[in-house]
Amino acid sequence: MIKYADGTEIKIGDSVLIERGKTPAVVTLIIESIEDQKECSVREAGIMLQSPAFGLVFLPSSTFSTDSVVFVGRGKSTRLDLR
Repeated sequence: MIKYADGTEIKIGDSVLIERGKTPAVVTLIIESIEDQKECSVREAGIMLQSPAFGLVFLPSSTFSTDSVVFVGRGKSTRLDLR
């Protein structure tokens, strides 16, 4: 299970901030198992995000300690505007 710095489980659809809290994004995929990694052509566990600034972004969970993913909210009422 991949978690935020506070220990909360990351879920698909979560609104987050990346790049030291500067860039909004939404979690689109959680990649944990070896099978998931192979299917997504990545070498480690992490999350896939949709960001208006960058499009689809993969963040390995190993990078969370140096540049954490900031949880904004969960559910339709907290979705970031990604237009």
